[in-house]
Amino acid sequence: MKKILILSPTIDQAIAISKYIKKYDKNCILHGGFLPKEGFSLLPGQKILLGRIYSKVITTIDKNKLEMLNSYDMIIPTGAQSTYWMSTHFDNFKVGQIIYSKSNIQCFDKIVTLDKVQKLGIPVPETYTDISKVSNMKFPLFYKQKFEKGGGDRGIVFSLCELIGLPNIQDLIFQEYIPGNSTFGVGFIAQNGEILTSFQHEEYLSLPPVGGSAVLIRKYYNEILEKYTERIVRNLEYNEWGLAEFKYCPRRRDFVFMEIKAKLWASIEFAFMNNNKILEYLMQIKSPVKNIERAIFVHRLAALGIKYFLTNLRYFFNSKIINYYTFIIHF
Repeated sequence: MKKILILSPTIDQAIAISKYIKKYDKNCILHGGFLPKEGFSLLPGQKILLGRIYSKVITTIDKNKLEMLNSYDMIIPTGAQSTYWMSTHFDNFKVGQIIYSKSNIQCFDKIVTLDKVQKLGIPVPETYTDISKVSNMKFPLFYKQKFEKGGGDRGIVFSLCELIGLPNIQDLIFQEYIPGNSTFGVGFIAQNGEILTSFQHEEYLSLPPVGGSAVLIRKYYNEILEKYTERIVRNLEYNEWGLAEFKYCPRRRDFVFMEIKAKLWASIEFAFMNNNKILEYLMQIKSPVKNIERAIFVHRLAALGIKYFLTNLRYFFNSKIINYYTFIIHF
């Protein structure tokens, strides 16, 4: 039996990949492992989930337990924190057929990535990194972390007063606000700067609504997005899995690059349903293609509150419903 360790085992992408391993590879034992400071405030539904999916849970993996990890046939980092942790502790590592290169963590630095992409002739948002130059800023502005840490601060500010009042402002970058709810994603597997397989989606409701994890998502394809992503991956000599995200800008009449998530992305199960090559490269698992046009992550919809829940009830009748844990809805 293969022993597989899933890091950050309760986040959505960890649940998605664990679910598929358990269903399509019966020759595996799954363990979950929390990094330091993870797992101390689990919801009741998450605690139940741990017992259902993993035969063993390691409560804290730190530098004193690195030798223990040699007993696993495969270690799968899932979110930003565990992917960064693996890269800094193990340099290059392999999941399935794919090598994750330590150089990919350059994508965690939003400023470095935007600069490289802009030099490729791909549109990027007007970005401010020095808040002392506030006179040049045009509100509203979108803000997010300078360096990807998983989740974290993001939102919109409409005035200088709101901007100055933000906590951890030194850790943020500010960008022009591009109107429209939709974010377009190109999920891919790449080696040596070449995309092996990819899948596009349109995320048209997120948690949080200003941008985050998909709540409502549907299949999408645009050749420009494919070409932009191929150019970025080739230039970065990218080795691993990731999600390139774009917004459509009506003023430019073009797609604008936002970021690369150099990790397993939160809506990856939707990609698994429509492109079984992604899972095959990562886990050497063969799963059927289900050709799902649209999906709704119902636990995320519930987290948005009663207004969003009622407004989007109609999608329950024509979407694949995905729910990762038993939850209590607080409205």
